Amino acid sequence: MRFPFHNGPLWAEALSDLGASLGFSTLALEVARTGEAFWVGFFAALGYLTLGPLLFLSPWVERQGLARALLELRLARGLLFLPLPFLPREAALLVFYAYPLMVLTDLAIVAWEGLLVRRGRDRLAERSGKLYAAWEVGGLVGVGLGPALFALHPALPYLLAAGILLLAWALLRPALTGEKGEREEATRPEALGRSLRRLLAHAPLRPYLLLSLLFTLAHALTTALLGLLALRAGTPEALFGLVFALQSLGYTLGSYFAGRVPPALAFRLGPLGASLGGMGFLLPFPLLLAAPPLLGLGVALLSTHLRAVRGWLLPKEGLAPSLAAIRALLYGAGALGGLGAGVLGKGNPTLPLLLGTLGFLVLLPFALGPLHPRRLEALRQEEAE
Repeated sequence: MRFPFHNGPLWAEALSDLGASLGFSTLALEVARTGEAFWVGFFAALGYLTLGPLLFLSPWVERQGLARALLELRLARGLLFLPLPFLPREAALLVFYAYPLMVLTDLAIVAWEGLLVRRGRDRLAERSGKLYAAWEVGGLVGVGLGPALFALHPALPYLLAAGILLLAWALLRPALTGEKGEREEATRPEALGRSLRRLLAHAPLRPYLLLSLLFTLAHALTTALLGLLALRAGTPEALFGLVFALQSLGYTLGSYFAGRVPPALAFRLGPLGASLGGMGFLLPFPLLLAAPPLLGLGVALLSTHLRAVRGWLLPKEGLAPSLAAIRALLYGAGALGGLGAGVLGKGNPTLPLLLGTLGFLVLLPFALGPLHPRRLEALRQEEAE
């Protein structure tokens, strides 16, 4: 069964992330307005704490069938935004209410990635890259609009977010339910431990999983203190958002066009671009404005092609639990990098950046081994047989 990955699903997912980012950016603003530093920091770290639900609910995603589960998760997220305007404006309550929204978001990513792997391993870089690009575009617009709409009326961004999310669900539904055989996709439930053991025992996947963890750690170290470094470089506060908008532009372009870049080139240019982009944050303003899009471009190329390679090699059984386990491991590496940057950056904020950019460069020698184009092509053909 082939998934019709045309512009319809991409538009629906761009809308979906627009709606979600409208709501999440407004939630972040409301929590920050309370002035309670603990809850502000807790909200920022909350995304990493979805690891447990990801692992334990992923067998449900597999049992439901990836397409059906995706639609149910998207519908539930849209409906959960509706009560937000009526909740008490207390930081703790808002933070805890945001948690299930984040869990639904991450489980839907697992379902999406599983659909792409199951229905088209041969074009993973192109399709997953376009999907992530659509999410980037929607998120970029939503983050800017959420606080602005909140200034007009506190309920407006939440109600608009719910409306957009439900519209996106309605647009996505025909693409996921219009094919015969959808019921055949559902599989028998499988124990989580068995799926995890199969994933870790799958020898061909191990080196690419380790490289993904190294990449995620390097990315977290590089980006954790970019805001602080941008201000230290003399960036005017009024243009502070421009720095991260340019970075998102790099992510979007790199993701969208990754499928047109051969893996051999991506695994050579990606580390160089990411490292140079990170180092560019040491330049004074306005020269550093060239750094964010280059960093985003390099990171997007690397992450898209690493996802594609992992997708080729994933065990065909227990797909959703395997993807959830990979996401949990990557979140762990990201959290370690973010916390490490906070500790190391106390004395010298440039130290985590230097370590992160060095981590990107460490990926380059692997282009001669497990990331060599002949090795990757042989793996892809083996798994296609």
